[in-house]
Amino acid sequence: MIRKIKLRYLHFIDVICETQSLVGAAAKLNVTPAALSKSCLEIERILGVQLFVRSHQGMQPTEICSLIVESSRSIGHELDKLVKTVNEYKEIELGPLTIGMQAMGLETRIMHGIAKIKKGDPDRTIRIIHRERDHLIDMLNRRELDLIFIDSFQMDRQSHVSFHPMLHAGCVAVSPHGVRTMREVVEGWAGYCDDTWILPQKGIAIRDRFDAVLYARDLEPPARLIEYNASIGLSALFLQCEGWGIIPTYALSTATAYIEVAPSYETMDEMQLESGLAWLGAFPQKKYVEDAIEVFKTAT
Repeated sequence: MIRKIKLRYLHFIDVICETQSLVGAAAKLNVTPAALSKSCLEIERILGVQLFVRSHQGMQPTEICSLIVESSRSIGHELDKLVKTVNEYKEIELGPLTIGMQAMGLETRIMHGIAKIKKGDPDRTIRIIHRERDHLIDMLNRRELDLIFIDSFQMDRQSHVSFHPMLHAGCVAVSPHGVRTMREVVEGWAGYCDDTWILPQKGIAIRDRFDAVLYARDLEPPARLIEYNASIGLSALFLQCEGWGIIPTYALSTATAYIEVAPSYETMDEMQLESGLAWLGAFPQKKYVEDAIEVFKTAT
């Protein structure tokens, strides 16, 4: 019996019961009275009971009809819940992939990974957000971001966050006067602390590591400071101010037009950058986020 009952039959009965008129119900359902009458007879045949007392006054529901309508409305409510659940699931699965970035040197690999994800899932919206690392970590913890690319500095304090390293690099200090190793700068800080320093804002890995190095040695931070959060115009600023800055060794090629650069430099362990991919590894991830993690892990 259950296999033979069609959901639209239950809806038909409900409307006839409400209007108590075959013509009125047909108009409301946008079907012909003949088709509606045929459906009504069909459901009575399947159930084996009379649902309506037909007369010139209309369609009077029987007692069993009222009970069936009550049950069918309960079924309708459950179906509404089912549809809502499915739509919520689809919304999750069809939601955007949100990526936070603050990792110099990984830009090309990240963009290659994003392009690969887009080709495999063309309908997925991908959002790229640039912020300081502390903001990115906060946004990740609030689940406003699915993935972030940051430096690993103090990430061991975030035990619920998984980290996949993708780039290792040392740092050097540069100015129009030349290149200095970070060890030279720190050990001779008295000769550098009164110079102008052009450094990233707090929250960017190089700055956080440099501040930690000075703090660990009881050295005062530079008094003459210019802070930035974007690289636009930095070369001109360094040349005009004759200030010192800190860059990863892989970025030294950009300074060869202004200063002499050696083939290699000794790097300081405390100023080693380790950039990579971070996500909330302690919690279940959406399928498309898991797929994206695997893409970025293998991105070259």
